Amino acid sequence: MSTETNKAVVARYFNELMNTGKLATIDEIAAPDFAFHITTLPEPIRGPEGLRQFTTGLRTAFPDIRFTIVQTVAEGDKVAARWTLTGTQKGEFLGFPASGNKVSDHGIDIFHLRDGKIVEMWVNEDSMGLLKQMGVIR
Repeated sequence: MSTETNKAVVARYFNELMNTGKLATIDEIAAPDFAFHITTLPEPIRGPEGLRQFTTGLRTAFPDIRFTIVQTVAEGDKVAARWTLTGTQKGEFLGFPASGNKVSDHGIDIFHLRDGKIVEMWVNEDSMGLLKQMGVIR
């Protein structure tokens, strides 16, 4: 696939899945052997069903979550996306109860794609800053 096609898949991940919660998008953009690595979880999220559960949990915790893609860079089968997010924690997240706090975060995701689908993702975000805004830590 071209780098532009891969960037379009990543844009769908943020705009259709994360921002609107359109779970049907997962079957169109996630490979069967999908793996999602994020520093706040001890093990990768695996498969389209794992991504479906993660997305549902995130959007339940932050129903007004909004990701904004700041920049994407692509080379071969990799896409790096720098993003920001805003949202209000209205549900449990990572085992922590709803705080009602408005939060903002930023990070960079690196996507590995194959045949127009995401095979693997690595997420690097400001986890400590997010937990502070949620009131979990000082």
